[in-house]
Amino acid sequence: MIRFSTFGPHIDKSDMKFVKDAMQPKSWYVNPYKYCEKFEKIFAKYHDRKFALMTPNCTLAIHLFLLSLNLKRDDEVIVSESTWIATASPVLQTKAKLVLCDVDENTWCLSINQLRKIVTKKTKVIISTSVFGNMPNYRELEIFCKKRKIFLLEDAAESLGSTYNGKKSGKFGIASVFSFHRTKTITTGEGGMIIMDDPKIFKICKIFRDHGRDHGKTKDLFNDYFAVKYMPFNLQAALGYSQFLKLKKLLNIKRDIFLNYKKYLKNVKKISFNLDNKILRNGCWATVIKIEDLKEKFYKEIFIKLAAKGYLARPFFYPVSHLPAFKNYPDKSRIRKSNAKIAIKLNKTSIVLPSSFNLKVIDIKKICEVIEKVTYKNENSKKV
Repeated sequence: MIRFSTFGPHIDKSDMKFVKDAMQPKSWYVNPYKYCEKFEKIFAKYHDRKFALMTPNCTLAIHLFLLSLNLKRDDEVIVSESTWIATASPVLQTKAKLVLCDVDENTWCLSINQLRKIVTKKTKVIISTSVFGNMPNYRELEIFCKKRKIFLLEDAAESLGSTYNGKKSGKFGIASVFSFHRTKTITTGEGGMIIMDDPKIFKICKIFRDHGRDHGKTKDLFNDYFAVKYMPFNLQAALGYSQFLKLKKLLNIKRDIFLNYKKYLKNVKKISFNLDNKILRNGCWATVIKIEDLKEKFYKEIFIKLAAKGYLARPFFYPVSHLPAFKNYPDKSRIRKSNAKIAIKLNKTSIVLPSSFNLKVIDIKKICEVIEKVTYKNENSKKV
């Protein structure tokens, strides 16, 4: 029986208080988006952005941004091979083509060397996922995009609290998107946010978020465009606002989990973790380990033995081009894949460790004991 899943939220009485307030009858008609607006404002300010729009989830935040660019059939959008499918799927909901790019072995993010090889005059957008709190060399990536007049969207769904050269994740590119899924550092159950500084793109996104209505220009029921609805709701935002008020506390808990894993796995050979150094301070949403030369049978054994003790770990992302979704997509001409060499290696050697807020130090010790014993067997098997 699984007692500790990979992720789990931190919900307390303060969260209940804000959600209860949003449940009051007056909240439904006096200002039904009060907490949405409060959450957007404080979230944008924290990231030094001018504008923010909350969405039902991060996937829709990405789609909303892409819709604002009015992409054409020949346009190309580059996405990392090592990411959750939500980064790639919205591209195929536009007219543009999806181009997949392998990742850097050190950062696990988009490889800038690979980008140089696959970028074309048709490339309109690069979506860079800051996977597991790691971030690419954003200084180089921003220069790369600016020189070629390419829109850079920072997918910060997994990097809330991470900083690169002292600059918060969420401040890179023309816009950034975040996730507040139930697994994330702060949660609204489901939820997302897009933040930016560009007033033109912000206005378009805001119009398309609410059935194509420009509230500052037209009558209330007089829609300017055909568009679906990506509006959040007040209960969702009340929880998000409450969670954000204790962000420092939540980031500290996540960092303690990360540091304890590093402490109790220090004797495991050829192991590495999410990046965390003088340049990149990781938000530590999830602790991930990569073990070099780990045989497949021992890799699988770690998952089995952890599950037997009630701990659910999960594998690193499968390369997007290796998912059934890629095989099943009817029009292969709309997707260009990479060799995914590094993405494949990461998937076969990396493990996302249980990182739930309810983990105790004793749980981390037990998890590390399993990993240490199995990797010891792996090392000894090479000597036979």
